[in-house]
Amino acid sequence: MNGETSYSIGDLARRTGLTVKTIRFYADRGIVPPTDRGPTGHRRYDAAAAARLDLVRTLRDLGLDLATIRAVVDREAGLPEVAAAHAEALAAQIRVLRLRRAVLAVLARRAATPEQADLLHRLARLSAEERRRLVEEFLDAALGDPAADPAFAGVRRSLTPSCPTTPSPSRSRRGWSWPS
Repeated sequence: MNGETSYSIGDLARRTGLTVKTIRFYADRGIVPPTDRGPTGHRRYDAAAAARLDLVRTLRDLGLDLATIRAVVDREAGLPEVAAAHAEALAAQIRVLRLRRAVLAVLARRAATPEQADLLHRLARLSAEERRRLVEEFLDAALGDPAADPAFAGVRRSLTPSCPTTPSPSRSRRGWSWPS
């Protein structure tokens, strides 16, 4: 390693906070291979390998899988693109978790029956288009066909609620709200 700083696997473990077993695992998978071998055959790592291991640890902490991490550290995939894709996936997961939390909070507060729980869960999972269509079908049944009276169609359109995509538990008497 030509006079550069050289780390044993134990030194690298202490420096990074990872276990020796974890570093061996990454080395055996080719994600952070040793830079050299010492005279006794032990793995040695240089500063660049230590930096690569820091990146691997950070990406693992952020939830990236090993195949994606390997592509990033091998420069087969760009970090900004990978980060953007994973941030988008997390945003989708967060939306699902918020929906679940809202449904569970309402169910807990209202001491809902299994049937009510099923209905609320199915309603909460509807897409924005499905919710809009459901409201329109209700209004058609309650108020009649909007095409029958064009003057009434504008009034009806202005009175039709627009449900946002993210539900939240509410303290209202109905126990459910769709915030803007």
